Amino acid sequence: MTHHTRAQQASTACEQGAMCIDDRPGHAVTLMHLRLSHLHPGGWVDAVVDEVRDDGVVVMRRWTDGEPLRVWHHVDRRDLLVPGSAVSVHERYGVLAAGEHRLNVALR
Repeated sequence: MTHHTRAQQASTACEQGAMCIDDRPGHAVTLMHLRLSHLHPGGWVDAVVDEVRDDGVVVMRRWTDGEPLRVWHHVDRRDLLVPGSAVSVHERYGVLAAGEHRLNVALR
């Protein structure tokens, strides 16, 4: 029996978002990221969402000093991240918390 694989399977799954298997920053959140962010609570920064773009860029303002904070996620999450909503970002481990949701993000 011959087994054939498709090289584009991973990228196809990644493009669909929910089935992403890539654990690089901005893709699927891993249990390790979640655990490390939980163990290091000092790394969380509260922010307010200013803009969410269809290319995955999220622009926020830090709650404490108003400084801009930009992250990227490979899926357009305008359904979850609404301008004006409060979120938290763990800057060391690249985790964005929006309500009960956790996203792996790449800091920009």
